[in-house]
Amino acid sequence: MTQATRYKELATLTKRADNLDPAYHAAFYLLSYDPELYETARRFVNVDGIGFTGIKRASRDFEERTRFVVDIAHNLFSYNSACKATPFEISRLGYPYLEMVCNSFYIATGEVQVVLEPGQDGQLGIRLDDSRYQQNRCIQQKIEQFQKAMTADMVQDEAIEPER
Repeated sequence: MTQATRYKELATLTKRADNLDPAYHAAFYLLSYDPELYETARRFVNVDGIGFTGIKRASRDFEERTRFVVDIAHNLFSYNSACKATPFEISRLGYPYLEMVCNSFYIATGEVQVVLEPGQDGQLGIRLDDSRYQQNRCIQQKIEQFQKAMTADMVQDEAIEPER
């Protein structure tokens, strides 16, 4: 079973897979990577949401990196939940966990969307659509250029204006 299939199954358990907010997508993206974590998590996903207390209890014996991923998923899903993973610890997660966590930050904000599509082998795969992020990045760059041009014009106007 691919990560994409696991992700889809978690979303389906909510009975509203087509109408989930970005926090769900970020959490499911992280919870679907590891097959063992997925098997644990799926027991705690239902129409009421994601039962992170149960997932954390059931994954106490998992390796530390996986427990950090669960904490991060919980915090992205519910911003006021305690997260034991510090920025230092996140930076030490290594591949592929660090990349997944960074991707999940963008997913949680809605800047990146998880797209499920068949791969060349016919199996369902995940593609991250960053078009909204790229659009916002372009807008920000244009704003910065505009600000620089305005500042340059103001400096030039002050230089030309005679003293009183």
